Amino acid sequence: MKKVLFSAAMALVLVSCAHDEVIEINRDGDEIQFNVVSDAATRAENVYCNNNMPEQFRVWANHTDDGDWGGGAPYIVGDVIKKEGNTWKNTSGTRYWPTGKVTFWAEVNAGDNFFWNDGNPEIQDYVVPVDVSQQKDLLYAATCATKEGGPVKLNFRHALSQIVFDAKNMNPNLYVEIKGVTICNLANVGTLPIDAGTDGNYENHLGSQNTIQPDRNGWQMEHSSAMGLTGGDTDYSVTFDPVAVQGNGQEKPLTSKKDGQVNNGVEWCTKAMLLLPQTTTAWAPAPDNGKPVADTQTGTYFLVDCKIFNVSDASKGYQSTYEGDVCLWEGNVAIPAAFDWKEGKKYKYTFVFGDGNGGYNPDPDPNDPTPDPEPVLTPITFDVTVDDFVYVGNKDYQMQTNN
Repeated sequence: MKKVLFSAAMALVLVSCAHDEVIEINRDGDEIQFNVVSDAATRAENVYCNNNMPEQFRVWANHTDDGDWGGGAPYIVGDVIKKEGNTWKNTSGTRYWPTGKVTFWAEVNAGDNFFWNDGNPEIQDYVVPVDVSQQKDLLYAATCATKEGGPVKLNFRHALSQIVFDAKNMNPNLYVEIKGVTICNLANVGTLPIDAGTDGNYENHLGSQNTIQPDRNGWQMEHSSAMGLTGGDTDYSVTFDPVAVQGNGQEKPLTSKKDGQVNNGVEWCTKAMLLLPQTTTAWAPAPDNGKPVADTQTGTYFLVDCKIFNVSDASKGYQSTYEGDVCLWEGNVAIPAAFDWKEGKKYKYTFVFGDGNGGYNPDPDPNDPTPDPEPVLTPITFDVTVDDFVYVGNKDYQMQTNN
């Protein structure tokens, strides 16, 4: 038997959305108009990019005659801009350019968690839903503009990190089925000050013509005590139809994409997690932490819900129902992992089976005198000895013949 190995193939935001979408409100005089773009991301059904724009956003602005970015007096407070056909319409009424500079801030999906604070805006006490289907792509934008610059170019950045999963099996003597992944002990609430501009659309993260979006994690995990919120103890789970991972070393998508679902070279993700950017310490599965049961562990780790079979005869294929195959494990495998997630980045984690150590039973027998987490699978190894030839004594034979 083989122990289970975890490896993390972390990819930044991987693919490009094709072009900026340039839409004006109208062409009369001094109206404030918007060109809206959004950073590229491997496209999920609920993730925005240049080819998948939000239906609306809210905008705030400060005006100053000659001040720096962000200064001045309130000019726009929470106008709702909606997409209507090929135009963006300010449903709060037409706005006109003043003299001087205007700093604009905008958000998508922040809702009541967006606080403007007279030009010091922040997304405050934002809670990421535990239900992955309810998670939303949280966007923000900020720029300084003047009438002479033409339409205001709002480039939206992704405020969260996107997490997806793959798996592969390196051992032809194992057959694996996976039906869910949980990330344990994460922070679930934070505050993000919008204290810098977001100019520059990062739409081709693999090409040489654009600089990779800078690493940024401006989230603050100190929370409003009045809201009674805590972080660092929240689990996020995603489930799916069982995925067979055969022992041929081929990588299989779990949530990273739908097979065959590609649009202009952009993979469609399914059930991708959108989580708070954060830095964590991995759970240490050792008896000295005094907490052998997964539900009470500190530190972050994965739980991979899987079945692992021994394939008695690999030449007959990878069939869990083949006579002679034995289920070695059914349930969650705990895999310690530390995270360092940045805003607007995609991380793909690949679980590698049958190629080393790393998977633990998260719930050992509490009656065990030393109930520290133990490896899920114990490899079959061999200690080889050879008996000495046993000496049984001497017997003489005369070298003669009998006539």
